[in-house]
Amino acid sequence: MTEKPESNQKLPRLYKIALGVSLALNLAVAGLIGGAALRFGEDARGGLRSAGLGAYGLPYMLALPKEERRQVMKAVRSDHKGPVPDRAARRALYAAVLSDLRAEPFDIEALSGALNTQAETTIAVQKSAQTAWLAVVAQMSDSERAAYADDIEDVLRRGPRRKK
Repeated sequence: MTEKPESNQKLPRLYKIALGVSLALNLAVAGLIGGAALRFGEDARGGLRSAGLGAYGLPYMLALPKEERRQVMKAVRSDHKGPVPDRAARRALYAAVLSDLRAEPFDIEALSGALNTQAETTIAVQKSAQTAWLAVVAQMSDSERAAYADDIEDVLRRGPRRKK
């Protein structure tokens, strides 16, 4: 009689490892493709197509070369003329609004005051950034400014340029 092969033959260990690695690579590739689709898709939140009114300066900053962008941000952080808040100060401003929203009895004047403080802080930071940005643009040659204007158009059309 001929022997029947066992139906419970085990796969060699090397095959199991190869299958595991293959599955991991497939999942990694699928994750990269899915992540890119979410980030760079038409309806992606990270794009500039749906930038709100508070994002007027964003395309100008994104189009700047990296070193000039750092120069503007450094100037904003070191500007002592206006209140440029750190993270703790910004959180305190939000905490004041949340506290006013939860207060009983509700005090619309207190909430309005907290929002006004946030608005004044935002305007101070924006003015500081605008002054620093204008200083950078003033140092550009005519051809550099024209190329920079083209870069701004590219940012507005496609979103931020990718790191090189």
